[in-house]
Amino acid sequence: MNAAGSFGSVPVSPWPEGSVCLVGAGPGAADLLTLRAWHRLLQAEVVVHDRLLAPEVLVLLPPDTERLDVGKAAGHHSVPQAQIQALLIEHARRGRRVLRLKGGDPYLFGRGGEEVQALLEAGIGVEVVSGVTAASGCGAAAGIPLTHRDLARHCVLLPGHFADDTAPDWAALAQPQQTRVFYMGVRRLAHIAAELQRHGLAPDTPAALVFDGTRESQSVVATGLAALAAQAPAYDERPGLLIVGETVRLSPHYREAEAVAPAAPPGGEHYGPADRARLQRLLAGRRDMRHFRRGQSIEPQTLDRLLQAANQAPSVGMMQPWRYLRVRDAALRERIADIVAAERDATAAALGERAADFLRLKVEGIRECAELLVAALPPDDGTVFGRRTMPREMVVCSLACSIQNLWLAARVENLGLGWVSMFEPARLAELLAMPAGAEPLAILCLGPVEAFYAAPMLEQEGWRTRRPWQDAVYEDVWGASPNSRASSV
Repeated sequence: MNAAGSFGSVPVSPWPEGSVCLVGAGPGAADLLTLRAWHRLLQAEVVVHDRLLAPEVLVLLPPDTERLDVGKAAGHHSVPQAQIQALLIEHARRGRRVLRLKGGDPYLFGRGGEEVQALLEAGIGVEVVSGVTAASGCGAAAGIPLTHRDLARHCVLLPGHFADDTAPDWAALAQPQQTRVFYMGVRRLAHIAAELQRHGLAPDTPAALVFDGTRESQSVVATGLAALAAQAPAYDERPGLLIVGETVRLSPHYREAEAVAPAAPPGGEHYGPADRARLQRLLAGRRDMRHFRRGQSIEPQTLDRLLQAANQAPSVGMMQPWRYLRVRDAALRERIADIVAAERDATAAALGERAADFLRLKVEGIRECAELLVAALPPDDGTVFGRRTMPREMVVCSLACSIQNLWLAARVENLGLGWVSMFEPARLAELLAMPAGAEPLAILCLGPVEAFYAAPMLEQEGWRTRRPWQDAVYEDVWGASPNSRASSV
């Protein structure tokens, strides 16, 4: 760049003092900066930058440039967005040239629109310098075209961290002839893959994770969607992009799922003595919990694993006659707590002289647990297995299997799961706006607990003890155990 403000014969527009320039630094590599972005880097007096910027971009700044790191990681915001906007306004009002440096493009999932709006409302002049967005930059670096005349006529760009009230149209995303690009989609890979498959996308649809795209440290994992979700590296702080669609097959990094999946033993899966011992230890370690740790949360990917486990429970004909309602609204949780309290009082009254002991035993987990799930049966939709409708008894058994799967998965994650049964479910069904015929059977309280006790609560308090398993198994006729039959011969 020469003193006249140009690169050779390429003129660059002037940058007035007391204004802000939002610059897209691209996906990583410094040589993907535009000429105007480079010019603004050299002119800036103060730079407000994100954490995803490659170090080789920041070294282009003059040594005397003031630098403010306001970087954000998923779930960990070092500086709130409102404070970032206030910083930009404050320094601009001092008459300084303020550079807001962002990875990718400021107007693509970079919150650039919010910052520009705030600056204009404050009367601050703004310029936006677009950058190579991660979708095109990382796609090109990984050898994945985003569109292709034969394979993908559409390209959809989405944020990987969906808010519950802005979840995408999964059914539309499962349609063919499109490439789906999820920004920051690594952490939510399991959830995204599950939803796409649940809405009809084939498990072997090509998909790729691109880490540190365009940088020297770039790595690419590309295979079938289901295999990718099962075998992807654990989430870490590296920036990553998820690309799903047939064009991924064109990448030199792509491997067919069969080539990367571990081979199953002949005849299916087999488990050895070590696996059997681990499972028995898990089953024997089932313990009641008395108290959840207040104010705790469950990581989204952990909750995804738990719910996937529940959905993989055995059921007749894979009919999966269960539904789970996740209760997140605090006011709604309080109303459910009131219903449970009324049921608790009614149960205590039925116990007569032991009512006080019962009320002392009951532990309120509705408010303290990290996640509240209502396990319910859907309405009778006439699901037919062969020539006969699935009987209600089998439906309830299937739901119980699903809850048991959820409990097993929770125990592996060192989480506690408390079960609150519903004797009169109509009030809860009405509160949750369930359709006619749907019925809530249990409220599940889930979250970190203070401790897992050595014996169930009722056993510790002398209410009852667990009978030996042999006494619960009869042979040929009701009440006859194998041992008793043998002794009578």
